[in-house]
Amino acid sequence: MSRRDRSSGRSGIVDFSDPALISTLTTWIGASGASELEISTKDGHALKIVLAPDANPVRRRDEAQGVTSPVTEGWAVKAPLAGVFRDRHPGSLDASPLAGEGCTLEVGGIAGFVEVGPILLPVIAPATAIVAGVHARAGELIGYGDPVLTMEHAQ
Repeated sequence: MSRRDRSSGRSGIVDFSDPALISTLTTWIGASGASELEISTKDGHALKIVLAPDANPVRRRDEAQGVTSPVTEGWAVKAPLAGVFRDRHPGSLDASPLAGEGCTLEVGGIAGFVEVGPILLPVIAPATAIVAGVHARAGELIGYGDPVLTMEHAQ
């Protein structure tokens, strides 16, 4: 998917028309619950992938009606993909993590990011709840489905 640029010594995405790259990115987008991705490079190459609403294989919790969780003690929010966990956006000037123990996250709120190369996938809160524990550390390699944090309903 990428090649080493000998002139700058940096790895980069070379061919946005590569079907394997597009397929991989589309799978990652669907698995994260996102609906689109746009990538552009300094040299003017660009790629935009937009999933149709019915093409997304991941059912979002806010779209599921009448579904309740049998677990009242708490639940794990899991990594949408394997990669490096980031507790804040790399471009943010704020040094505090997005989610810490005891804070309240709104439904759809971002608890952190999973970084895979140049791509950041958000870790999204499925419901409005309190963060009971944070399991992933910033800069730590995490796997698909690893618990990032535990949330529980406010009492």
